Amino acid sequence: MRPERFRCGVYGILVRGGKVLMTRSIFLARHFVNFPGGGVELGESPMEALHREFREETGLAVKPLRILHASEGLHLSTQAPLQIVSAYWLVEEAGGTLRRGGNGDDVVDLFWTDVRNIPPAEMFPSDLEMARKLPALLA
Repeated sequence: MRPERFRCGVYGILVRGGKVLMTRSIFLARHFVNFPGGGVELGESPMEALHREFREETGLAVKPLRILHASEGLHLSTQAPLQIVSAYWLVEEAGGTLRRGGNGDDVVDLFWTDVRNIPPAEMFPSDLEMARKLPALLA
């Protein structure tokens, strides 16, 4: 599928005791695992998108600490004619209450997993690129 447009996304990596917060989501009838975050809307800064998306998906407010990774490869969506460019930020909790059981929209559930045990078979390529690098980036 040839891409017809870009989708820029920003994601937060929240770590507690060696475990990272993940979302189980659904997009165009496909279930997948990724990091809390999502697309930057027109007229919105990446930081505004990170705060909005993280709160929408998890119920938590976050404080970005530092960028961990930005897409290196050419990532084409398997679900839509999109080229995906993503940035991943290390974040810390800054308020709110963790919402279990999804957000009533695209997120079905939240879970914690060891940074070395993120389920790769359930990830899109852009997030998989990050997941593979995460243990070294947090060391």
